[in-house]
Amino acid sequence: MRWGRWAALATVLCLVAVGCGGSRARPAPGAHIVVVLRADGSGRVDLWVGGGVHVDRELRDLGRRVAVALFPGRALGATRVEPDAAFTFARTEVVRAYHRGPRPAFDIAGASVGPVLKAAGYPGYTLLLRPPQVRTSIGARTHPPGFEYTWRISPGDPPPTGPVVMHPRLLHWAVEMALLAVAGIGVLTSFLSRDARIGFGGCAAGSVGAMTVLLTDRASGDALGTLGHLSGTPLTLVTRLPIVALPLAALAVIRLLHLIAGRSR
Repeated sequence: MRWGRWAALATVLCLVAVGCGGSRARPAPGAHIVVVLRADGSGRVDLWVGGGVHVDRELRDLGRRVAVALFPGRALGATRVEPDAAFTFARTEVVRAYHRGPRPAFDIAGASVGPVLKAAGYPGYTLLLRPPQVRTSIGARTHPPGFEYTWRISPGDPPPTGPVVMHPRLLHWAVEMALLAVAGIGVLTSFLSRDARIGFGGCAAGSVGAMTVLLTDRASGDALGTLGHLSGTPLTLVTRLPIVALPLAALAVIRLLHLIAGRSR
């Protein structure tokens, strides 16, 4: 009898868990916009809303109008509805979101987006801008790579306007690649040298260089794309190259343990 009660309780809990997991979360009331600027100059606009829009066609049309308002005169890809995410949202790809160069800028067209959303019944909205992994600034305030700009606009508030200027620098990427080269040479030396002192030195150089890259990397390769030097597969490879520091650090630790074990014999 006792086992029967426990089995019934477990069944009820499983059904509750399944029911909770199967229900789709609802976004907060209002409209929510996410603008992503990529290092290759392209971008995308995601829009989801809380209430008001009940069919995919309406959401797709509104997402298209918002993208046109944010990127006037720019070539846009097709707008599609993504129903399988946490929230159903409309996504529009932007072929050329900004012009790459030493100081590319993106103008925030909040004054154009507000009327579009207000006409659709959303006088308030949130806007999140995610630029490439380079230093950016609005006015005199400069922000580090990875900083995201967020605005919450209530009815009657002034819309966000003005340019977000990107400041790509090759120095960070060059230093990172130099450290990666030092780490690789150090690890290789530690394995090839028969001198324990040189081996310990190689392990130290390899581990310090690799860990520095892993701890300080902010996708510094994005600067090469934002400047206009690389695109496509070469840009992807450059931005992912710092991952090599992870196996280098592991090899340095393995070799260090082997050297310590050899000296203790």
